[in-house]
Amino acid sequence: MNDRLGIALVGCAHRQHAWSYARAVTSSPNARLVGVYDADPALGHSVADDFGVPYTDDLAGLVGSDDVRAVIICGMTSEHRRHVELAADAGTHVLCEKPVATTVEDARAMVTATENAGIQFHVAFVCRFLPQVRTLRAALAQGAFGQVIGARAGNRGVPPLPPRYPPWITTPELSGGGALIDHSVHLTDVLRHLTGQEVRRVNAVTGRLLHDLAVEDCALVSLDFDGGAVANIDPSWSVPANNPWDYDFFLHLVGTDGAADLDDISESLQLVSATAGDGLRLVGFGEDPDAAMVEAFVSSVVAGRHLDPCATGTDGLRALEVALAAYDSAANGSRSVPLGA
Repeated sequence: MNDRLGIALVGCAHRQHAWSYARAVTSSPNARLVGVYDADPALGHSVADDFGVPYTDDLAGLVGSDDVRAVIICGMTSEHRRHVELAADAGTHVLCEKPVATTVEDARAMVTATENAGIQFHVAFVCRFLPQVRTLRAALAQGAFGQVIGARAGNRGVPPLPPRYPPWITTPELSGGGALIDHSVHLTDVLRHLTGQEVRRVNAVTGRLLHDLAVEDCALVSLDFDGGAVANIDPSWSVPANNPWDYDFFLHLVGTDGAADLDDISESLQLVSATAGDGLRLVGFGEDPDAAMVEAFVSSVVAGRHLDPCATGTDGLRALEVALAAYDSAANGSRSVPLGA
């Protein structure tokens, strides 16, 4: 047991993710969950108790423990910088929930702190670990589609409304925004990951169209890449109540010699259960991407380097830059906002 990598869970504000990552760690043959921290004892216990591990309100003590070599950070987005810098001070490797921060300044500071400390900084871009994405990336590497010239992608979801979700998610100063920053970072990252191209120009529109929120629930974003590809992405919280699935990820990719379509809900079973949701549900039966991502993080720490397809802190920064540029575009009549040099 003690040969397994000791991991602490820092923050449970992203509770669904925190719970899933805790399950992945406790199921791993190569890692063990040492403890769980959250400033809210009830929230922290709601994860820790499910997996029979200690809860603590002593964050510095947990992160600096001799038993902890890595942390998974799932606190409020506005807290990510403080938590990452604390881990860096302790020489502890980091897997941080997305979006990586609410500001570019914070994201850059996090990258710098981890680089200076000589620790690994991973970002939870779980779409990289979907089997469909890994297969498509291998095909692209073999030149199966020629030069990528266009894409259409979406990561739509249910609105994060109480009581199922905590109010911080729709509080701009804590979350950084609404649907756009929440989901566009996944889409931007997977397109960068697949094409090897960087976003150089952004146009966007946003709206509060479906729910009475302080943040946008709908957005459409257009991306121009430095390799000539263009993409349109939909990160909206537009999935209606009682839909048989809560979130999706889809991608239509076009190259000079071919095209590909994928989604993450086609491999699923239909389930009606009093304990699994309201009415008919689609339940995936493929590989668990959260578990695959956590295992790759563990393997990277053991290997002493980032292993493919893990996302780095810089990947998190790039996706955040695009999201914030999209807000700038939307606030200024969908004007084109340049990125990079």
